[in-house]
Amino acid sequence: MNCSPVSALEKFAGALAQGAALELYLTPKPGLVDLADSGSHPDLSLAVMERSIQLVAEYLDAIVGSLVAGEAFICQKQIGMRTEQRLLQSLGTNTHKGYVFLAGMLVIARWHAASPEESAIRQRLSSLAGDFFRDGEEAASNGRCVRDLYSAGGIVQEAVDAYPALFEAALPAFRRSMQAGAGFSVASFAMLARLMQTVDDTTTLHRAGPPGLARLRRDGRRLEQLIERGGDYTGFLRQTNRAYVAMNMTMGGVADMLGLAYGYLIATGEISEDALDSESAGQLPVMQTGRG
Repeated sequence: MNCSPVSALEKFAGALAQGAALELYLTPKPGLVDLADSGSHPDLSLAVMERSIQLVAEYLDAIVGSLVAGEAFICQKQIGMRTEQRLLQSLGTNTHKGYVFLAGMLVIARWHAASPEESAIRQRLSSLAGDFFRDGEEAASNGRCVRDLYSAGGIVQEAVDAYPALFEAALPAFRRSMQAGAGFSVASFAMLARLMQTVDDTTTLHRAGPPGLARLRRDGRRLEQLIERGGDYTGFLRQTNRAYVAMNMTMGGVADMLGLAYGYLIATGEISEDALDSESAGQLPVMQTGRG
């Protein structure tokens, strides 16, 4: 039985919140908070990130409510800005600021798209991004300063181009890996490897400049090669994490896109409880997400 448009949107939004949790628990991830450590983020912890994801879930719930009520796009934009302030006030850091924008835009595009097909969602995403950035950004940010300094596209270009890192890099990498007979964990790291080579990560640029972004690209290629050859890719990731911590380098844009990819795959049914191997399933605390 097909669910109603509202139920489908609620499911989609809840899946994106779950995707953020899957990204958090994937371990090891260089420079990022995971089950092993806080990476290059001494101001963060697993508990803080879990609380942040709960706030993201509440935000996406509010976006759904606004869309179903027929409110204008400016209303959803204001919900996003209030959520960014709430994250900062509640947690003392912007944690999932990028994810708030990316996931919120994806939910809005999903609601207004002519169909649930990826091509229709992407077409609507690009149009929404044009509307969002038409009047410029409201305030200065690290991301904006980095984009200006290094002429980087960052999250703005990613949105205008309708999330190529998601639809042209992460999702195909996961699907290829699963079709080749890999398990959920291997397919997850295949997504990570592809995103490390693809995302124009302004958090990396902010902390480590162009040499850091070049290092990120090389490490992504190396990770991909190790996975393809059956090498010790988790050992490589742990070693890379130590190097990133020493460099104070991270990859927040990669993390955001990984969470988004997880969420999209959950929404489409390509990730289910059956798809999670025992190791991964044992790492996933229950997160209260979605409406209801």
